[in-house]
Amino acid sequence: MAELKPLRREIHKHIRARGYISSSALGVSDGLVTNLAFLSGFTAATSSLQVIRIAGVSSMLAGAISMFFAGIIAGRLEYELYQADAKREAGEIEQEPEEEKQELRDFYIAKGLTREQATGVVERIASNKKRFLEDILMHELHVHQEELPNPVKIGGVMGMSFLVGALIPFGPFLLLPTRIDSLVATGLVSPLCLFSIGAWRGRVVGRKIWRTGLETLLIGVSAAVILYLIGLSFGFF
Repeated sequence: MAELKPLRREIHKHIRARGYISSSALGVSDGLVTNLAFLSGFTAATSSLQVIRIAGVSSMLAGAISMFFAGIIAGRLEYELYQADAKREAGEIEQEPEEEKQELRDFYIAKGLTREQATGVVERIASNKKRFLEDILMHELHVHQEELPNPVKIGGVMGMSFLVGALIPFGPFLLLPTRIDSLVATGLVSPLCLFSIGAWRGRVVGRKIWRTGLETLLIGVSAAVILYLIGLSFGFF
């Protein structure tokens, strides 16, 4: 009796939850950069730590709520675009089935199948209208219903990630007693966090971590310096 061989385990793991990873990275970096720039400008414009705290909380909550609804809208738009594409392609399958089959045959031929092999594959797929439509959408338009993000989850991830990122530069203003101490602490902590977030993003997508780290760091620091200079020029408290 032949010995059964154990199933091979996949060595290289796929990146799971791509949409949520990208949304969380966007939320954290956006929250950090936005609040860092806002607090830098506001700190230069006013000497009142209480005013800065109130403004910082308002900016943080407004940004998180905005990101939450932006994620929902973006997720809904993806779904609506998919539905529109599916409706259009389903109509073309009904009205011009041979043309749709030819498009699919051309795709498989381009992948290396012979014309006879491609014809056989397409005929089997086309015998099931649902699978035929899925294959057309996947190969022609590169969309699949199972890959569509959940709008509420995407919005929640983006909103919460924004809060986490915004708290990094805002934390010292809540914990330290003076405006200058808070600004100095933020100036020390935020660049390190900016680089770390950029490096994490680079590791996830397979880019050089020092490059993505420096990109994120330069963007955040540039925004903070610009807003600080604007705050100095418009200081009114």
